[in-house]
Amino acid sequence: MRSAWAEINLDAIRKNIKYLKSRTDPATKLMGVIKANAYGHGVIPVAQILREEGVSHFGVAIVEEGIELRQAGFHEPILILGKAFEEDYSLILQYNLMPTIFSMKQAVILNEVAGKANRKATIHIKIDTGMGRLGFMLKDDTIYQIAKIAALPNLRIEGIFSHFATSPQISDTTYCMGQFLKFIKLLEELERLGLRFPLRHLSNSGATILFPEMQLDMVRPGTSIFGLYPGPELEKMSEVTLYPAMEIKARLAYVKPCPAGTRVSYTGSFVTTHSSVLGIVPLGYVDGIFRNLANRGEVLLHGKRCSMVGNICMDQFVIDITHITNPIEGDEIVIVGRQGNEFISAEEIGEKAGTISIEVLCGLGKRMPLVYRNTLIV
Repeated sequence: MRSAWAEINLDAIRKNIKYLKSRTDPATKLMGVIKANAYGHGVIPVAQILREEGVSHFGVAIVEEGIELRQAGFHEPILILGKAFEEDYSLILQYNLMPTIFSMKQAVILNEVAGKANRKATIHIKIDTGMGRLGFMLKDDTIYQIAKIAALPNLRIEGIFSHFATSPQISDTTYCMGQFLKFIKLLEELERLGLRFPLRHLSNSGATILFPEMQLDMVRPGTSIFGLYPGPELEKMSEVTLYPAMEIKARLAYVKPCPAGTRVSYTGSFVTTHSSVLGIVPLGYVDGIFRNLANRGEVLLHGKRCSMVGNICMDQFVIDITHITNPIEGDEIVIVGRQGNEFISAEEIGEKAGTISIEVLCGLGKRMPLVYRNTLIV
């Protein structure tokens, strides 16, 4: 096995799902959002855990991700959260996937394709209540466009949904509440036309945890399934407990004593000021180690923090291990995760790298093996 890897604790995912279900009404369905290879955790093992824990739907970003689940034997409803292009409509019908519809043009063409195939396509309607991405804008004729879609003979609207832009922000919920009220108003207007769809859903991870009144018929957590906090404010709440499912590790490749004045890595951006011991870690930016962690990031060795020094290379980076007693080649290095009493979270790395925890875990390169374990968490 390669000397750098990511460990996925499946029990942590189970615990997170149980926690999320404890925050929802028993009648509320839960869609597990497992796009981007389950946020880097491996979609098939994760989907199996979610199935065992009673998740009713899966959410993915693109048609290919839905097909992968179908070919692996998953029969649950699968919603394509991103745009499905017209050339993929036949695949959507073939694999019984549900596209997100947010324009009349989409609906008309899908209706025609489904009619020619003698099939009925199940869809979800998306509304833009303030995210500014996909979705019907809230205009005077929006409810009538949706009514026209509902009347198309080869389409079945299973759900209608929107997406929060600021739900993890508990210090100011004004914008989030505004989105919710806009969505509820639209639903009420549709009901006056005699239109009520089985699944109304709006809550992502943040809203699932914080706002039970916004759950409606289904919630759509993503990041929290994997133990990632949707925002820094939730991370500080002691009553919100999530279990990180991924640890990123490597083996110490080389122990290098060197004198003061040694320049380290490309451009010599770090220079030792005294006799030092450097360690070489065999993974780099192609594996998802952000280059802007140079001279600011840390890893764990022997349960102690060690600074990342010098520029990050494609396949390796350097750490200062002068303070480590008896470092040995092959010792475990932890980039994300716990070692001894120390812990480095994906959130911490994301903050240092100027990004978010999700990108840290989703950015692992293809050559990083995923190793699964079931370490029980009490």
